[in-house]
Amino acid sequence: MACPLCEQAARAGRGKHPWLIAELAESFALLGDNQGPRGWCVLVLKEHAEHVADLTADRQARLWDDVRHTAAAQRAVFGPVRINYECLGNLVPHVHWHLIPRHADDPQPRDPVWLWPRERQAGSMKDEDRRALVSSLRGALGR
Repeated sequence: MACPLCEQAARAGRGKHPWLIAELAESFALLGDNQGPRGWCVLVLKEHAEHVADLTADRQARLWDDVRHTAAAQRAVFGPVRINYECLGNLVPHVHWHLIPRHADDPQPRDPVWLWPRERQAGSMKDEDRRALVSSLRGALGR
C-alpha cells in the first residue's frame, strides 16, 4: 500500500501541492487539511522514514530547525497563545509534525485537538482564505 505522506511529499516536490508553504531542509511545510485551529501546519519529511530515531543526528537537527522556523512563522502571522507540537505516526507511519496554533478564542484550550469533534478539527475555510494563509506563512518564512 502506498504511503499517503510520500505521495504528498512527491506532489510538493514537483510544486503541485496546493497548500505547499515551503520546501525546507528536511521537510515540506504544508497548510494542514484541518483548519479548526487556524494556521494548523504539517511538516512532512521529504523521504520515507517511520521513526525520527532512524534519521542521523544531523538530519534530526535540520528537521527540528524546520519545525522551529515554521513555528516562528506561525507566531508572527497568528500570535497564538501556544503551539502544540506533535509527531505521532500512529495513523500514518511516516515522520511528520503537526504544528497546531492554539488561539485565545480556543473552545477547548486544555484538551488536545484530537479530542475535539471531527467538524471542529476540520474547521470551515474557503480555498481563497487557505491561499491567503499560505501566502502569509511563506512571507513570514522569507520565501
